[in-house]
Amino acid sequence: MLVALLGGVALPASELARVAGVSASTATSHLRHLRDAGLVTVRAQGRHRYFALCDPHVAEALERLAALGLSEVSRRVPSNEALAIARTCFSHLAGRVAVAFWARARQAEWVSWADSTVRLLPEGAAVLGRCGLLVDPPQALAGTSCLDWSERVPHVAGRLGVALCDGLLAHGWVKRVGERRTLRVTARGRDGFDSLGVRCESGANSSVRDSNG
Repeated sequence: MLVALLGGVALPASELARVAGVSASTATSHLRHLRDAGLVTVRAQGRHRYFALCDPHVAEALERLAALGLSEVSRRVPSNEALAIARTCFSHLAGRVAVAFWARARQAEWVSWADSTVRLLPEGAAVLGRCGLLVDPPQALAGTSCLDWSERVPHVAGRLGVALCDGLLAHGWVKRVGERRTLRVTARGRDGFDSLGVRCESGANSSVRDSNG
């Protein structure tokens, strides 16, 4: 039931019971325990009650479990295409777009990627600065490798990942979908990513292309 709420959409107990394959009474009991544990929150709308994850920390913990490949969690990760394309993981960019961008950054040597540490290089600072995504980015800006649960390859978290996500939002390359963690790539964003050689609509294995083509 927690994984069913991973996309940021509030769901009624009846839908969560169906997803979990349990009776309505069992779902109600589980949801009560999850609420008491601070993992879910509930809001009333008329006669109906809708459940959602309590905060982004819960979503992050679930994503970490899914990234580890634990069979039960991975099997129940929602097949939400919009969520898989672009979302926030805490405050950094995640999903197919993030994986594609950082693969391109690594290929073009905009960053150095050693073990779990990712550092912005001068060329990367210049490229992102020209796009307006990072204003006067410090040369020492760095982040950490974070395994993307939907793509099964790393994206970048930490200060560097957060700075990129903030820049994309500030310049309208991506927009939030309501109050969800899902992000939508705008027409401006598609053009911008395309100019960098990043193809947003493709899967992780075919998302990077030559910036001239």
